[in-house]
Amino acid sequence: MNDQAKILSGALNAYDASPAGTRFPVFSSYIDRARQSHYHHTTGVSGAAFADLVDVSVFAQDVSRAIAKAGLPNDGRVLVRQRVFQTGHIRLDEVLSVEGEIGPYGEGPRGRYLTCRVAFRRADRTVPLRMATEHLLPYGEAPARRRKAAAKREDPRLGMQPVGSLNLNPENVMGYAKEVGNQIHFDPEFAQSRGYRAPLAQGLMQLTALHGAIVKRAMPWEMDLEICFLRPVFWDSQLTLYAGLAGQLYRCIDQDGKLTAEATLHHLTAQDMEP
Repeated sequence: MNDQAKILSGALNAYDASPAGTRFPVFSSYIDRARQSHYHHTTGVSGAAFADLVDVSVFAQDVSRAIAKAGLPNDGRVLVRQRVFQTGHIRLDEVLSVEGEIGPYGEGPRGRYLTCRVAFRRADRTVPLRMATEHLLPYGEAPARRRKAAAKREDPRLGMQPVGSLNLNPENVMGYAKEVGNQIHFDPEFAQSRGYRAPLAQGLMQLTALHGAIVKRAMPWEMDLEICFLRPVFWDSQLTLYAGLAGQLYRCIDQDGKLTAEATLHHLTAQDMEP
């Protein structure tokens, strides 16, 4: 799949043996109060609004677990996009079957793009949660950076209102990423070998923080939420969370005023539609 000029970084070449359509081993997962509280603690999210309901952003960690159970490496892989489709409440301690597969690959200037599709299925075969992800698998040799003329960009805070913050530190970043085990989140030397000044915060920290802001407005019964991770966030970054006035656009902006992630709430129904 790779030619010599586009060898992936380190162990990531193992993905060559897993083409589109490769299915992940099926496993069971659940979120209890301790697991949910751990992720809320590391992101500063108040769990009170969830009561005995699951924060579905925590289940996003099971995508990486599914990839690892297929014998594929997590080290060095970078999440760039996540979409969450929720069609019902999930209770704490409710056991779901995690079923997924690799989607089509794509090529970019910095690496190959891996897509994954994962369903979380109940014992009665209904699926209250699905996720689609896109990850960057970096090339072993980074392309030469072309210097571009600085373009004047609109302030990403215009038309937005602050709704929270995400103040990162090494302890919280490593704690959030402990289930994933990707060295890029906790090993400074590994991160520097990939061209980053320090370990990266897992992108899902921003998803959990923004989802917490959404829940403050309304607890989703049905939701279609898409988030794009636009630039690296380091384990010492300070982020402010913003929401558009209509409650459909959410952003994370770092201490330098740069947009790091943008989430679009395509759909939300708060009414419980269970029969």
